[in-house]
Formats: sequence, structure tokens, C-alpha cells
Amino acid sequence: MRSLGILALAGSFGLLGGGCRAEARAGAGERETGAERVVRIVATAEVKGTTEPCGCTSDPLGGVARVATLARGGLWVDAGGLLYDREGISAAMRPQADLKAERLARIYGEAGALVGLGPDDLARGPSHLSPPREAANVTGLPMATVAPVVRNVDGIKVGVFGVVSPERMKEVGVQAQAAEPAARAAILALRKQGAQVIVALLGMNRGEARGLLRAVPGIGFGIVGAEVGEGMAEAEPVGGGFLVAPADLGRRVATIELHVRNGKVALTLFAGEAARRREIEEFGRRISTLTLQLASWRHDPTADQSFVTARAAELEQLTAKRTALKSAHPTPPRASYFTYALTPVDKSVAAAPKVVAELRALDRQIGQVNLASAKKLPPLSPEPGKASYVGMAACAKCHQKAVDFWQHTVHAQAWKTLVSVDKQYNYDCTGCHVTGWMKPGGANLATVEKRGLVNVQCEVCHGPGSIHVAEAGLEDPPSLTRRPADRFCADNCHTKEHSDTFQLVPYLRDILGKGHGEKLRASLGQGVTGHELRQKALQAAAH
Repeated sequence: MRSLGILALAGSFGLLGGGCRAEARAGAGERETGAERVVRIVATAEVKGTTEPCGCTSDPLGGVARVATLARGGLWVDAGGLLYDREGISAAMRPQADLKAERLARIYGEAGALVGLGPDDLARGPSHLSPPREAANVTGLPMATVAPVVRNVDGIKVGVFGVVSPERMKEVGVQAQAAEPAARAAILALRKQGAQVIVALLGMNRGEARGLLRAVPGIGFGIVGAEVGEGMAEAEPVGGGFLVAPADLGRRVATIELHVRNGKVALTLFAGEAARRREIEEFGRRISTLTLQLASWRHDPTADQSFVTARAAELEQLTAKRTALKSAHPTPPRASYFTYALTPVDKSVAAAPKVVAELRALDRQIGQVNLASAKKLPPLSPEPGKASYVGMAACAKCHQKAVDFWQHTVHAQAWKTLVSVDKQYNYDCTGCHVTGWMKPGGANLATVEKRGLVNVQCEVCHGPGSIHVAEAGLEDPPSLTRRPADRFCADNCHTKEHSDTFQLVPYLRDILGKGHGEKLRASLGQGVTGHELRQKALQAAAH
């Protein structure tokens, strides 16, 4: 019989472990003694072929080399969607996507990870599916397995099985049986093998997974494997177990730590440090908002002063509570319990050297394969009467001062930043570091260097210049764009995923000046620059 237990942290700020179902354990008031074993389970899902994050952001999240470090010494599981992003594989990118999928499969396989199944894994067909999968309700796939597995992790038997949503598998033409009967059979098999806790890899969204946990008793932890998005910051008690989810693309892993005493596994959640940090962050958000509001109200002659005074007192209370919470030390229970955290895969996590070496070899291999494939593609000819890209040298004939100014901007180093990390021929990166990328009259991988279109040159913002050059700037109507739309940068390369500190005006201050938009630069006035924003973000990430 499972009993309901709630664990509160020390202090008076309402930090709760949440309503938690617990395994049968020592009776009330009975203390457990003996050595504690800590069993770590690290879960990923919907990695979608992402081996590492874009390096252009100030604090890149993700990277299989860092996940490997987090999983070392524990059990690494993946709930599906590991190999591909079905919506992001163009014909040109297929060789690269296959190479990344092969490398991910190898890394997960060498680490002994247990991997579930999702539709994205079959984007290139069953022949590309590896490593073997936990998919108890799927038959007929060469690499799918219906056999649940028991792993001995530091003396604790952890049972793992996987099921997928039949409806989702229809999307890729694969038949799957009902998930609930397969889950019940898998749990029975795992219990017979002595499993002390059972982890289910669920190739379904949160709602579907929630329904399964309610219908099928015996699952300790259900790992959501579809539509995971930002992941779940807290473990959700469902039925007799808990539902958890990592973030997609390997950005945050779901980390479960079983603190086992006297060999007894308990599904008693101790919120601990993770909850304390979340509440500190929440206090911080409320304090920031209230501080800004007070600054506005205090300069508003129509504001109700009694209201402003009350809000100022509230700010003092929030600040005091946050200060006290920062020095609080949550006390774990004496009996067995578990903790859960959605762990960011950021720079603070050291990358596993062996995996880093594999990824660097992968970069070189991708470059060779992509370049060879690109040479077989036809040239990107412009439409009749339309302009083509001519490169910086043609612009310099009339706009030397602008080109001289450009030489001192980061745009002039865009290609070099890729070459330095061997990613100049990687389709994930190249497009934002060159000019006329894959456009009529522009360039592809095979021609971008030959045509002098590397780096972010004039024509990225102003458009292809062949007509402008041929007409010596006298064409009517004008063939170039003097100033791109305000959303041009943010909608193309300076997206949130690739340029997290981007703000238009600060960034314009870096690329406008003598010989290039001098009047516009003057109108922007003094203020923070894009370079300063990025440096501040990099310094913050380093800490």
C-alpha cells in the first residue's frame, strides 16, 4: 500500500516537495540507518540529431559531450526522437543528417544508454535506426526490441521499458499496438527480474503519458518523449509514480537522483535545492517587476501615495525573504527519497573529452561530404533580368570608405569564426556567415569561396548588386535596398536561437559609422553597443 507524504524544506517560505506517493518504507518515527547510495538517472528526449548547440549564443545550451558528463556513473535514458528532425532535412542536408545520426547512435550506444522510440527516429527509414530501442508495443522493425531491461546501478536494480503512441507511429507508416497492455506486460517482466524501481520511456506527449501512468500501476518514473519543449521543471505525481520531461535538443536533462538507504527505494520526493533555487528565481522576478513599477509610480504625481508606500513595504519583505532563502539549507529526510531537477546543459558542465574528439572528427567528415555533394549541384543562376551577387570587391570600386569601415566589424570575420572550429561547410552554420547563400545568382558550398562571397558583406543587407554595378548606380528604379526592414536581422540570422543578446539599435551602433550610414549612426546617439551586450552576457555565462 502506498502512502501519501509531503516533505517541506526548512524555513518558513512555503517550499514544498509536493504531494508524493511513497514506496512502502519504515513505519512512522522509525529511523533508517546504514550507508546511503545515490543512483542518478539522466534523461534526454527529442534530441533530433543535435550533437551540439549553436556556438553563436552567449551561453549555448546542449551538447551530447556535456550530457555524457552528466550521465557518467549513472543510467542514461532517452525517451525517443534521438536521430533526426523530420521537418528540417532538405535534400542537401540528408548526408549531414545521416552522419550526425550515426554519431549520436554510436555515442549513446558506447555509453550504454537505453533509448526509446519516436517518429523522428524513422525520418530516414528503418534501415537508419540504431541503437536498439525500447519499444514494447512495436514489432517488425530491425532495431526495435520488445524486451524490457533491468540495469544494476550501484547495487540498485532499475527496470526500463518503452512504449510509443500508436497514432504517432502511423505518421511514419509503422504499426504499434496499444500501449497499456504492452506496459503492463513489461512491468510484470521487470518485477520478476527483481526491478526495484521502473522507468518508462514514453514516446508520447504529456497528456498521453499522464493517462498511461494513471491506467497502469507500477511505473516509478515516466519520461515524456514527445512535444517536450522546455521540459518539466518539477516532477508531477501521477497515479503511483511521477511524470518528468527533459527539454528538447539536449538543452536541459531530466535528472533523477535516488537516495537509497538500507537498500530500500522510495518514491518520496524531496524538493531540496532545486525547489529552493526555483523559489529564489521567482522572488527575483517579482522583485525586478516591483522595482520597475515603483520607479514609475514615484515619478507619477497622480499615484496614490498610500498604495506606493504599501508596495515599497512589499518589496522590502520580498527582498528579505529572498536573502533568507539564499542562506537556507534544506534538510533531507532520514529515510530513502529522491530528488528531481531539470538540469541546464551549459558551460558549467565539462564536456567529455572522448565525445568531444568524436564530434571534431564528425565536423571534418561533414565538411568533406557536404563539399563533395555541393560540387554536383547545378549553379544558382539568377532569373532573367534579375540581379546576381558580385561580392565586396565590386562594391569597393565606388564605396571604398564603407568597405574600409566594414573591415573593422565582426561581419568581416564571420567566415573565419567558422573556419576556426571546422564548421564552414556545415549546413547548420554556413548560411548566416556568407553572402547570397543558396539564392539565385548567389552561392552554395562549392562556389561561395571561389566567388568571394564569404563573410557578411554589403549584399546581405542591400541585395544583389550586379545591376547596380553595371549601371554605375544610375539604374532607375534603384535595384538595391538602402536600409533593410527593422525586422530583417531578427528574422534571419539574429534569431533568438542564434543571437540571444540581439537588439537592433545597439547592434546598429557597431556596423554604422564613417563611410557607412554615418548620419544614421549619429541619430542613434551614444549608448550601449551590441559588442557590449554580448561581452556582458559572456561574462555572466562564465560565472
